[in-house]
Amino acid sequence: MPVILHSHEMHPFLQTSGGSGTIELERAVQQDCRPLEIAVLNLMADKQGTERQLARWLGHTPLQINLTFAATDGYMQGVRSPSFNSTNDPSGHTRKFYKSWSEIKQDKFDGLLITGVNLLEPDVTCEALWPEIQEIFRWSASNVFSSLFLCWAAFAGLRYFHEIECFNQPAKILGIFEHNILSDEANLLFGFPDRFPVPIGRWQSLHGQNVAKRDGLEVVSSSEEGGPFLVSENVRYRGGKVYPRRVFMLNHPEYDTESIRHEYARDLLTWPNAHVPANYFPGDDVQKQPINVWRHAGNVYVNWVKTIYEATPFDLDRIPAPIQDSISF
Repeated sequence: MPVILHSHEMHPFLQTSGGSGTIELERAVQQDCRPLEIAVLNLMADKQGTERQLARWLGHTPLQINLTFAATDGYMQGVRSPSFNSTNDPSGHTRKFYKSWSEIKQDKFDGLLITGVNLLEPDVTCEALWPEIQEIFRWSASNVFSSLFLCWAAFAGLRYFHEIECFNQPAKILGIFEHNILSDEANLLFGFPDRFPVPIGRWQSLHGQNVAKRDGLEVVSSSEEGGPFLVSENVRYRGGKVYPRRVFMLNHPEYDTESIRHEYARDLLTWPNAHVPANYFPGDDVQKQPINVWRHAGNVYVNWVKTIYEATPFDLDRIPAPIQDSISF
């Protein structure tokens, strides 16, 4: 929760604290608080594992959050059929705890998170999922305050909203890689060191220059091996403050310690000569236990929630417009 400053004038701390974590008394006493409404459109086959990884970080603030788990209409139609059977959905988990997108599309949300999915086409528009994802992207423009697109969904979102195409690497990028902070107007990486490790597990990549030259997009972080990691589409509101209207996150800071191991094991079933994940197993010895050096990177989800809390309107019906008030800055 923010630090409240009692001051009749602009306190210099407000300008030097990094922008996220301080609030003037006049604004604090006027604040209406309610639980944030965040929808997670989970495209992953391992629904429960993905839920656990994301909910751990989305809930890592003092803020109350109502999480709504959803899946595409096509997927839910299959799940709800009597003949549905999946090793990734024990005890009918998805049927019990998920809604279809059509069941939530009349609602408004402070945040929307769309996960990745194991799709390999270099052109995301060639995937069978593309028509339905397009419709959800279109809906998010009017019904969601801030969206975070993860992994494949980030590539799809950049294609839909900004006509930026991705391409497939000759080999899959898998492992733990050092990333740099390039620019961070919305404080998505507030509290991060200048260099930090993040897991990568993908075939697709972007040409960084194609992102950098697009107006309204900020390349927040990248790595030498994987290119852009975090791209933010920022909006200015109330006295020049910034919040991320859309976040495109191409890598996986939420991964558990064993996630890369499991992904590597799956890859070996299809590609027996797959490279050992980089910088993951000590000494590249797959028999040794990996050491989690990236856990703190999950705080990017915490920071995203904080930016939503600071800017979203109290009245959900006003979404997607940011909060407005009469305080002078």
